[in-house]
Amino acid sequence: MQDWPGSVSSQLVQRLVDLHLIRVLEKGPSGLHRALQARLLHQLLQHARSHSAWWRSRLPDTPASLGLQALTHLPIQNRSVLRQAFAASPALPLPPSHGSSRPHSTSGTSGEPLVFHVTDHVARMNSHHYLADHERHGRDLRQVRATLNTRIAPHPGQVQVSQPAQPWLGEGLSHGRHAAQFSLRENAQWLGALAPRYFSVPPLLFQALLDEYEDGVPAPQGLEQVLTVGEHVPDALRARCRDLLGASIRDRYSCEEAGPIAFQCPHDESRYHVAVSNVVLEVVDEQGQACAEGQAGRVLVTGLHNWASPFIRYDVGDRAALHPSCTCGVQLPTLSQLLGRTLFLYRLPSGGRIYALVRARDWLPLAPVEQFRIVQEADLRVRVELLLAQRLTREQGEAMQAMLKRVISPELTYELVQVEAIEPARAGKPAPVISRA
Repeated sequence: MQDWPGSVSSQLVQRLVDLHLIRVLEKGPSGLHRALQARLLHQLLQHARSHSAWWRSRLPDTPASLGLQALTHLPIQNRSVLRQAFAASPALPLPPSHGSSRPHSTSGTSGEPLVFHVTDHVARMNSHHYLADHERHGRDLRQVRATLNTRIAPHPGQVQVSQPAQPWLGEGLSHGRHAAQFSLRENAQWLGALAPRYFSVPPLLFQALLDEYEDGVPAPQGLEQVLTVGEHVPDALRARCRDLLGASIRDRYSCEEAGPIAFQCPHDESRYHVAVSNVVLEVVDEQGQACAEGQAGRVLVTGLHNWASPFIRYDVGDRAALHPSCTCGVQLPTLSQLLGRTLFLYRLPSGGRIYALVRARDWLPLAPVEQFRIVQEADLRVRVELLLAQRLTREQGEAMQAMLKRVISPELTYELVQVEAIEPARAGKPAPVISRA
């Protein structure tokens, strides 16, 4: 930017173009985003059929004239089915505009690990959708931001990892911290001392931090918005946030497989604007038929940008109701009654609690785990149920024990149990973690 107006980086120009397109589609008439979705969907289907025998066998050749209605002619895909697809075609070839691809995995919070590929193009679009959400909610990125989760790489010996301010992009300091590296109280104290304007955190971890503030830890001053993602946000948590910190929760709905799905409306916290430039979203009943407006059903997502590992009519395992527009007046499809996954904190023999996630990338290098469930019993023992197509070897079991002690806690005892099936929880959806402690 120092060379402006003589030279501006292509990355910055692309960022500005993407942000403009995302916001124009949101503010325009519904026909505008539907036309773009239809074109991108047709290109995606043609690509999948052309480069994968597996997809050719699953996807009938539907004409482009059908537009988005073409989706109703296609089968619903679940996680186990797509595991077969990605095993048969690890990564489809890409046009140069999509860049390169690399392996990626689900977070594991569903209890069914899945490995697939993402592209440079997908990473760019995901990032720019979150940037657009900053503008949507009026955030001043020149102010201090903080992030607390287990996705940030561990930083032994460091209180936090920081990103310097980027004044040319209108961005101030941002700080991140690996949540499992510190106790809940230490994390609460860190946030209180840092006093950011905006704070990104998983809902369950944030709920535990509020417990610490209620217990007397000095709360952060000047916090305006808490940005959540990855779990269900109950109304009670929103109320506690306002009462204790004077801040509002702004939730984002996403999945690893497709990226951003919907963003909380700035004016109605019960509604989520669908990220129409990133996904086509459907809500169907148990027979796979479209639900009536406002009727809760299964959420199906079609990602429009990932040509390396397509997700087409993918059942993400969540439930919600779909509406053609929002109460704020925006002519976008919106979600309500959004019910995602709810996780829990592990209780330690020392009396404390920790926030930890066992992800697909933790399980799959050790054994081909198809599904898992973690149950902490009343005596604090952790029972780990595993569904595999083969018998678990002694070496694999020892490696899993070591992994669980590293990722969750060495204070706990883990019992590995290989099962033939894992019973579903509400609405047929697996419960990957259960606490009886």
